[in-house]
Amino acid sequence: MYLVSAFLVLTISLLIVQLVERPNNLFLSHFYFILQFVFLSLFYRELFTKKQIRYLHIVSTLVITTLIIQYTNRPSLFYKFNLLEILITSLPLVIYSVIHLYNSLTKPGKYMYINAGVLIYLTTSTLIFILGDFLASQKGVMSVKGIWFINKILYVGYLILICIEWKKNLWKTKK
Repeated sequence: MYLVSAFLVLTISLLIVQLVERPNNLFLSHFYFILQFVFLSLFYRELFTKKQIRYLHIVSTLVITTLIIQYTNRPSLFYKFNLLEILITSLPLVIYSVIHLYNSLTKPGKYMYINAGVLIYLTTSTLIFILGDFLASQKGVMSVKGIWFINKILYVGYLILICIEWKKNLWKTKK
């Protein structure tokens, strides 16, 4: 479901860029971040202990409630780059990834390629998104296009790790 939702958001985004004269597909990022948070939280919920699941439920409730309040009070944010949304939907996922890595120290870890992808991609992309505006305004710092290119490369690597995991553990071939 996560891959399907990410594919749909990307496809709609590309269609808007191709079909609209002055495209503004920024509003789709909100769907991407929220759906990513929901689906990956559900993913980690299946891997956590009961105590960790309670923590995950509390965090998920806080994140969703915060976003509902924020978008209710300021609907104009829907058409802007929302740094708070990026931070509160991505940071818990990075923490969940570290928790799963910790859990894997005492027992064999499941879905470690996906977990590695989440840890690497979400950590770096969150930093890129949070620092993107600041870095763009600085002289002598890597160009904005270079920063976003790095993010694209990391995203492709993340998707490759998901595909490797899918092929390795989830794809059941008939013999």
